[in-house]
Amino acid sequence: MRYAIISDIHSNLEALQAVLKKIEKEKIDTIVCLGDIVGYGPNPNECIELIRQNCEIILTGNHDFACIENSELFYFNQYAKTAIEWTLTVLSDDKLKYIANLPLDGRIEDYYLVHSNPYDPRSWDYILSIDEAIYNFSRFSEKVCFIGHSHSPIIYLENSQDDNLKYDYKLNTKIQLNQNSRYIINVGSVGQPRDGNPDAAFGIIDTNNQSYELKRVSYDINATFQKMTSVGLPPFLAERLLVGR
Repeated sequence: MRYAIISDIHSNLEALQAVLKKIEKEKIDTIVCLGDIVGYGPNPNECIELIRQNCEIILTGNHDFACIENSELFYFNQYAKTAIEWTLTVLSDDKLKYIANLPLDGRIEDYYLVHSNPYDPRSWDYILSIDEAIYNFSRFSEKVCFIGHSHSPIIYLENSQDDNLKYDYKLNTKIQLNQNSRYIINVGSVGQPRDGNPDAAFGIIDTNNQSYELKRVSYDINATFQKMTSVGLPPFLAERLLVGR
């Protein structure tokens, strides 16, 4: 089986369309979405519909959840809060009802799926360091936990050697899954990358050869930029797309 794992679309229709086009060429069996379909960008309704049509497993992210629970906005910065408030003015009732019923986590084969972290998905805490990864490895039993949330792709490893556990991280774009290792894999962001590369990011896990590969896809960023500025979303959110920050 070949699974495509996407996350953090953030209402960026051009990026999502480019990623889905790339996935089609990759002969993928199943597409999984780790959440944050909405927020930041100008096309929430269209992105929700495409995700609903193309993904077999769909989770909620903190931006999706904030559309349902307004109290979540307390933890958002001013730009993210403004974007959610704008999103709620254009989001159709059926799309709002749809994202209200999305789960916090899921599983496929020996893979745990969550938007933010495995120890408490509802906390929306990030995994940004080896120490945070070590804590989270003890909170799931599967071989791989796929996450998004930070918009920056990275692979954390737990290696079992001589009855000892050792931890490391890699920024590799492709790895073979080792029999004696477990992984926390951040697949990056489709709609708002923050690793210095503005191209959309997603991951592919291949169970036949036990490999994982990060994919990058260019898209019409200027079209998204123009839409964001024309509807009155914060210029900062549009400008950061150009530099992947």
